[in-house]
Amino acid sequence: MQCHHFDAGTCRSCTLIPVPHDEQIARARARYQELLAPFAADPTAPGAIWLPPVRSADSGFRATAKMVATGTAADPVLGLLSAPGQAPGGPGVDLVDCPLYPEGVEELLEDVRALVRRAQVPPYDVPRRRGELKNVLVTVSPDGEFMLRLVLRSERPLPRVREHLPRLLESQPLLRVVSANIHPEHKAVLDGPTEIHLAGDAALRMRMAGRAEGAAAAPEPGRAITLQVRPRSFVQTNSSVAAQLYAQVGAWIDEIDPTSVWDLYCGVGGFALHCAQDADAPEPREVIGVEISPEAIDSARAAAAEAHLDAVFHADDATAWAIREAEASGPPQAVIVNPPRRGIGERLAGFLEHSGVLDVVYSSCNPSTLATDLAAMPSYRIAAARLVDMFPHTAHDEVLVRLRRIA
Repeated sequence: MQCHHFDAGTCRSCTLIPVPHDEQIARARARYQELLAPFAADPTAPGAIWLPPVRSADSGFRATAKMVATGTAADPVLGLLSAPGQAPGGPGVDLVDCPLYPEGVEELLEDVRALVRRAQVPPYDVPRRRGELKNVLVTVSPDGEFMLRLVLRSERPLPRVREHLPRLLESQPLLRVVSANIHPEHKAVLDGPTEIHLAGDAALRMRMAGRAEGAAAAPEPGRAITLQVRPRSFVQTNSSVAAQLYAQVGAWIDEIDPTSVWDLYCGVGGFALHCAQDADAPEPREVIGVEISPEAIDSARAAAAEAHLDAVFHADDATAWAIREAEASGPPQAVIVNPPRRGIGERLAGFLEHSGVLDVVYSSCNPSTLATDLAAMPSYRIAAARLVDMFPHTAHDEVLVRLRRIA
């Protein structure tokens, strides 16, 4: 991928751009094959567990745009707070034309910039701690529809935003969800606790039609799972790759064919919904998803109801819920975990180690913490693994492993 921002030195987020994409993938697979070799089911042939990588497109793949607002109300800049090596408070870096974003994102961001000018919403000045617009957050669905969130310091600009919003909606017919997030604190976090709906639907529909390795064909369009993403819910940054990730986990669970599955850290329910069966099935599989975010759980429940899938979702701490539920009703036959970068941690790893659960599927966005967690679960070995090219041109990767209890 060629990027003029990288070439100019104004953005270095994609640190591996100089490395050919195929070589990025090959290096990552070799690195993680070596890292996870001690946990392979067959230690004499640790490479045998690895399926072909899930490969992302080279550009135009990123489903989320997280733009810091700088500049002035008359001349807003959407992108980075500052260039590499530059102290905050200098001119921001405009990234509306970043080549990572799919078609339509640049046009939407330009129209948002025009909205900011018309509504005279001053961007937040970090050093001076004044101004209103902190971030502009865009999510794009696989079908090219958009969710827009304006992160503001207070509700004061909302009357002006509402006054000029109809013009934005007219120019962007695929803009499905618009909200304002109120983030009053001077903290380096993306958003605040209060979300105010401004226009459109309650959630963005994300149709996921992936293909698992070894599957005869991609799912028919009617069988695709449609996630419903609300404004404060986590969504994978690479929808095409995420669809294949979900499909692979669904295929593995179908091979295992357990009667009960827990999806811990389930987010908006991507894994759980791909493992659930039709609610009208004679003996539907028991699928339970757990996520600490109430907004994400609302999204998962809505998607399950719309698809008539037999899945139950709880808003709770995943580790605490799993331990409590196992004590009350016993463990499930299979568990899926998709933790944040810190991994599942000692407590949940210890629970799984002593739970008697036969099969665990672990989706990791930080293979180093995956290795740490596997070291705390010596009763499991990796039966299959797959590199998932979720974050091209960076040193970050997703690794998916299927674990089987051997002791």
